[in-house]
Amino acid sequence: MSLLLDEHRCEVEARVAAASSLVFYLDFDGTLAPIVVEPELARMAPETRTVLEELSKQEGILVCVVSGRSLADIKSRVGLSSLVYSGNHGLEIEGDSLRFVHPEAGCGRAAIEDLNRRVAGLPLLIPGVQLEPKGLSTTIHFRRAGPTARDQIETIVRSLVPADHLDLMVTEGKMNYEVRPRLDWNKGSAVRWIHERIKDRAALAFVIGDDRTDEEAFPSLVDAITIHVGPGDSTAAGYYLPDQSDLGTLLGWLLELWKNRLGSADPASQPHISRPALALKESSPILNVRLRRAAVDRRRQASR
Repeated sequence: MSLLLDEHRCEVEARVAAASSLVFYLDFDGTLAPIVVEPELARMAPETRTVLEELSKQEGILVCVVSGRSLADIKSRVGLSSLVYSGNHGLEIEGDSLRFVHPEAGCGRAAIEDLNRRVAGLPLLIPGVQLEPKGLSTTIHFRRAGPTARDQIETIVRSLVPADHLDLMVTEGKMNYEVRPRLDWNKGSAVRWIHERIKDRAALAFVIGDDRTDEEAFPSLVDAITIHVGPGDSTAAGYYLPDQSDLGTLLGWLLELWKNRLGSADPASQPHISRPALALKESSPILNVRLRRAAVDRRRQASR
């Protein structure tokens, strides 16, 4: 059971006051933006966008958006150039000084395209179903479908992508099914990949999300402050924020805490506190080589 954040703000405040820098890993749908019936209409509230932009401009803060949406889509919806973006559940990552596409992600593209062709008529068969092709993955939304149709949708999806499918896997989200390449890679992998490239090894991380795929990110970093947006039961997060509408207020509070932290970092009066600095390391090709080798090994085993 996670803790209600509002009842434990003093703990968070103490950690921010002692931090050398902050890194935010934020989900989009259901976290930065409210869940809506039509996914293409999802938008951040203006006040949330304003505080997110101000956070990203602060010395010693890095803001990352880690989403299941495609990289192009999430970059367009947030629209802030100074952030790091991760799309397709971490399969693609982009920031000012780094660019990553999982080397095996393309291996599932043909299977994804075949799936897209096979489910193209699903919205006509079952009213309320909406398809979201994302290049490297596909989301099948059923929020607008009737309750009696949901079992039928699951049966169809599971028959097209069974548990033993060689190339694809299915993850159930909030009123949707995510179909993506069968890889040992998820939002938590993306968070670790980004965090390993941050020079300040003592940076305090906030991991905030609302969906099942965000549960993969919560345990990805030791000592991170993890916050589930929604109920506090059945989550690996340390804290929970009951309502998405409170997210902007939370980020605004953290922004003020950090401004106070910077204001207190006066070497003349507090020599033990240094002004925070944060920068991304240059991306190393070593991980990509290892991932490619692992991909080759898996392909060889599958063909035996």
